[in-house]
Amino acid sequence: MAECSAATILVKLSTRSGELNAFAVLAIATSIVAVSAIAYAISSGAFIEFFPAKLVGTPAIYAYATGITLTIAVGSLFKGLSLGPASVVVPVYGMFILGAALLGIVILKEPFTGSKAGGLALAVIGIFLVAR
Repeated sequence: MAECSAATILVKLSTRSGELNAFAVLAIATSIVAVSAIAYAISSGAFIEFFPAKLVGTPAIYAYATGITLTIAVGSLFKGLSLGPASVVVPVYGMFILGAALLGIVILKEPFTGSKAGGLALAVIGIFLVAR
């Protein structure tokens, strides 16, 4: 995901001068993401059979929870990038990969195999080494 790598560096460049703080950059960036996501959803037909009742069901609640957790996660990343070196902040933030994999195993009952265990262990070691 070269885009995520580029975004990280762009956040760092945006906040480095002190003219914009992390949350100003976050507000600008998420506005662009929101407009783009809405445009993509409309153009792909996601709202063709859209009914307001769909905004209150269980899938919608999960979508709202997704928005809240993404706000916290990305806000934390942007704040971290404004305070510390990207070479340390990004690997620590990258622990979300481990968390998501473990939550998939525990909550979604996805299979836990030896290769997954090895991959997760290597990811922890890699993150530790890069963040040092």
